[in-house]
Amino acid sequence: MSFIAAGIGVAVGGAKFFGARKDKRRARREAAAAQADLNKQKAAFANLDTSNPFANLQNQYAGLENTMEDLTVNQQQAEMENQQGSQQRANIMANMKGMAGGSGVAALAQQMAQSGQLQAQKTSANIGQQEAANEKAMAAEAGRLQTAEAAGAAAVDAQKGAGEQWSRGQELNKVSTLMGMAQGDLAGARQAEAAGKAAQWDAVGSMAGAAAGFSDRRLKRNIKLVGESPSGIGIYTFEYIDKRLGEGIFQGAMSDEVSKDVVIKHGSGFDMIDYSKIDVEFKSIK
Repeated sequence: MSFIAAGIGVAVGGAKFFGARKDKRRARREAAAAQADLNKQKAAFANLDTSNPFANLQNQYAGLENTMEDLTVNQQQAEMENQQGSQQRANIMANMKGMAGGSGVAALAQQMAQSGQLQAQKTSANIGQQEAANEKAMAAEAGRLQTAEAAGAAAVDAQKGAGEQWSRGQELNKVSTLMGMAQGDLAGARQAEAAGKAAQWDAVGSMAGAAAGFSDRRLKRNIKLVGESPSGIGIYTFEYIDKRLGEGIFQGAMSDEVSKDVVIKHGSGFDMIDYSKIDVEFKSIK
């Protein structure tokens, strides 16, 4: 009956172990697919353009031409007025020459000359007014352009500064997010690895003490030869390195000293012995 119970324990523990290994492999495939997708998203996120969108912004008011610089005085009108005045005075002189004596003509000529001077002064004053108006318009336009250019430069500087702050904030967010994603990946991988190992060792622990026991030297420490069975198998005392396989001192054989037909290769890669087939008892002695 003890062998039957032991066999059931081995079967149940083996089923748990291989079930855990199957789950682990499936989880590993799903994790690999998720990791590939995450890597793709991380790459796309890392390539986001966070440069300053206003870095090359130009002042739209810089270098504008003063449209008032080329204003001119209406010289043609002044010349025409002078010509007309001269012609009128000449005509008057010709008409009056036959009507007045020499002295009368001289007096008339003097009056006409004075009238011509007044007309010239009037024309000159008109030109001066035009020049003053032109200068005033040029100065006003120059002032307006300077003010617009200064305002534009200030706006450009403000936009560039705001853009630089935005760019640095985006870069910081990118680095922080990538670090968080990497930390999450590492934590998830470690957690999955630990869960897989725990599930496997839980399955291993359920098989410890059954008719099949872990007898691989790599799982043991403080190994001491204490005797030999009637069939010549060495009997040893030892402790398990992993306490989940059992605590205290055990007695049994070593898998590398028995025939291969009684050795069971565990899914973890370690050897087990079916003690129901040899004349050495596996037991806890302390």
